[in-house]
Formats: sequence, C-alpha cells, structure tokens
Amino acid sequence: MNIKTRKRPLLRGIGLALALGSAAGLASQVSAKDVTWEDIANDAQTPENVLGYGIGPKAQRYSPMTTINRDNVERLVPAWSFSFGDEKQRGQESQALVHDGVIYVTGSYSRLWALDAKTGERLWEYNHRLPEGIRPCCDVVNRGAAIFGDKVFFGTLDAGIVALNKDTGDIVWREKFADHEAGYTMTGAPTLVKDQETGKVLLIHGSSGDEFGVVGKLFARDPDTGKEVWMRPFVEGHYGRLNGEKSTPTGDPRAPSWPDDPNTETGKVEAWSHGGGAPWQSASFDAETNTIIIGAGNPAPWNTWKRTSPGGDPADYDNLYTSGQVGVDPTTGEVKWFYQHTPNDAWDFSGNNELVLFEYDENGETVKATAHADRNGFFYVVDRENGEFKKGFPF
Repeated sequence: MNIKTRKRPLLRGIGLALALGSAAGLASQVSAKDVTWEDIANDAQTPENVLGYGIGPKAQRYSPMTTINRDNVERLVPAWSFSFGDEKQRGQESQALVHDGVIYVTGSYSRLWALDAKTGERLWEYNHRLPEGIRPCCDVVNRGAAIFGDKVFFGTLDAGIVALNKDTGDIVWREKFADHEAGYTMTGAPTLVKDQETGKVLLIHGSSGDEFGVVGKLFARDPDTGKEVWMRPFVEGHYGRLNGEKSTPTGDPRAPSWPDDPNTETGKVEAWSHGGGAPWQSASFDAETNTIIIGAGNPAPWNTWKRTSPGGDPADYDNLYTSGQVGVDPTTGEVKWFYQHTPNDAWDFSGNNELVLFEYDENGETVKATAHADRNGFFYVVDRENGEFKKGFPF
C-alpha cells in the first residue's frame, strides 16, 4: 500500500485506534508455523520476516520491500512502544527477529521477549538467572537471537546458550560452554547454517571475553538437542573437538606466531596460552562453498610486548588466528582459510565487525567475496573461496 495523502492528526489517531482494536484479538495467537532452512535461506526475499542477524546467510541486510520507500518513509509514525524497563535496562544492541507476526527481541542481562507485531503486547518473556561472578568486559548487552524449527536461541552472560519454544517461551534445552568466572561470556547472536555435506542444520555460536585472556572458540551444535558437534579455538596451537573427541590443532601446534614469554616469576610460559581471537559477532554462511565465515577478535593481552619475544620484531609474530576473518568447514570445524586484518594487533582493533558476502565482476570473471569495514580504518574485499586479499580502501 503506497501512501498518497497525509492524514490529519485526528483521523490518523482514529485509524490507529481502529487498527489496534481490530488486532487486539490476535495478541493471544502465537506463531505456530515452524521455521525451515528454506525460510532462512530465503530471508532476504521475504520482507515480512526477519529470521537472522544479517537478514539471510550472506548477511547483506537488504530488504526488497516496496510498500515503505524513499517517497513515503518520512510519514511513518509510531504505532506502539515497548519498554525493556526496570533496573536491568542498559545498552540495547539487539537485531529483532520477526516471524509470522511475532517479534523476538533480546535485551541486556540475558533477557528475551516475544511481542505481537501488530499491538506490541507481550506474549512471553524469559529472564535468564545469572550467577555471581559473571565478567562481561563491555557492558551486559545481547545482540540478538536465532530461530529455527519451533525454537528460538540466544546466548547468556554466564557463557551459556538457551533454546526456548518460540510459541510459549518454555525452556527446551540449556548448555554451558565455558567457565564464566574465567571471563567467558556470550553477547553475539547465534547463526543457523546447513552443512551441504551432511544435509544437517547446525547452530553456530562463538564466545566473548578477549579482554580477560580466554581463548576464543567457535561452536557447532545440534539445534534440536543442544549437543556440541564440534569446537574450534581461534588461537594457534590449541586443539579443537569433533564429536566429543580431541581433533586437530588450529594452525601449527608449536604456535610459531606466538612467542614464549619469559616475563614471569615462575619461569617460561607459552604466550599463546594468553588467548584472544574470540568470535563474538555473528557468522555469515556461504552455501555454495559450504563455508562459515566469521570474524576473530583481538589477541590477549592488549600489551603487544607480551606477544613478542624480548628484543624481537612484532612483525615476526602475527598472533594467529586473531583480528581477522576465518573460513570454517561446517562438517568438521576445520579452518579452511584465514585473512588477518591487523597482525600483532596492539590497538584492540579486533576483526569481528560484520562480513557481508557478495559477488562482483572483474576482467570478465565473477569474484565471490567478503566485504568488511575494519576498525583499523580499511575496508577489505577478500576472496571468500580461499581467503586471498583482493582490494583494500581507507575510509
């Protein structure tokens, strides 16, 4: 419906009241339709729904809607408001999801609401009981949820992830993936991918906590049960897990990009044990190459001299696999490729900002690429098939 005339304030108010009144009976009707992988894969083509953090696996955040456009957007007015309320109201960084007329939105301190999209009426609310000793480095925010089947998923500040029934808010499963007292948390929105090798849909999520020196880890889970399928650490030398068993190291098990650190009273300490590389932002997914693509956070500790041999050149110690973008095999959790934006990062530039997948033509050939605006001030275009650098632009 294109808006052609401006309503007078009184008429607009009457129209809004009638709309809310006619929709009030729908508030108690929750979404019964399950979300399929095809729904998620086609998210960018269905403007009535928002089923993922980036609106589709390529995370392009583009909607083809035409009802609201540049000619009438200025005439939008609020229909309702909802307060996240009370003493828990802190930073709000969530990407709301929309499915079948229901909005799912997370808030600070690990909370999630389901709201009727027409009326704003709260359908259900989940408040995660947080223990003492949580250590969120950068406020108590949550960036959003994921949805699949009859469940909605989101991470918690005590290093856990929860699956709720999307229609009732009842807990289906809860999993703890690390020790929150060590500094592990989760603030990013999970992502759903479909492994093209096995045909299985996987729930992908990372960890947060670089500032406390924890080793960043990426996880794949069965969305129905919460059971871990694999775990991949993003600090060179650490070993992953596959089906509950120790798998392969990330990079070289000797971790040559991390020097040994003799600056302790107890003697020599392997510097790579300090950690970093947390994939705390949401992943993108390239179904054509069957690759999960996600950013890896800054190395720890911040002081770069702790990650460089005494008298050594920082250029000799890249501190893999931090402050860059990683291509991961969804079947095994193995690293396919890695491109580092800031080697031996000394400025907390991290590398987690969104990775948008797109294609462009160059010399008559189509390049499948990632687009990433980094905190180091450069915009990167990287070949998403092999991780090779294509172009860079200062901004």
